[in-house]
Amino acid sequence: MKETAYDQLPRIIDEFTERLTSRARLACLYDLMEPSLDRIEREGEELSDCPVLSTPDAVCELRKAAAGQPVDVDAVHERLTEVGLCYSEDQEPDRHIVSQSAHAATAWLRLLAGRKLRTTADLEGDDQELVPSFAPSAFTRIVDLLAWTRSDQMYFHWEDAIADSEDCDLPAAIHELWAIHVEISGW
Repeated sequence: MKETAYDQLPRIIDEFTERLTSRARLACLYDLMEPSLDRIEREGEELSDCPVLSTPDAVCELRKAAAGQPVDVDAVHERLTEVGLCYSEDQEPDRHIVSQSAHAATAWLRLLAGRKLRTTADLEGDDQELVPSFAPSAFTRIVDLLAWTRSDQMYFHWEDAIADSEDCDLPAAIHELWAIHVEISGW
């Protein structure tokens, strides 16, 4: 596997998933993301004074949404956005992985809902995109983030990872992106 292959895989994945129905793409993406939800679910820390949902409850509700059950996706999105933003500020690498998992989950929820979801004014900031935007579609942006998350690493753009190989393991991320490609192809 060449290091430059990383930038080609999201396009290949997009070409394959364009043939799937919207529902099948969401289910496939959920299957890819689901193992990382356990990390989020274990986080019980209170992050605000008046949470609508606890973090474990938000993950439970996300799983219900994936199963097609009705849930308050805005409340789930709000809580997971809060987790993602708060944990991304922590210096502990494991907390960044939780943050990335939460960001992937919120992006998936937006795809599921098909609309912008609620967050409190404190969390919106400049309404910045919390999932890196280096892949060609919303689907592959989440996949890109998951490749790093599933290889237990803080996210790096692949070009930055080549230049800064001391802080990350690009081959591990490439391996994980290939594994995701195989999972999607077999889906």
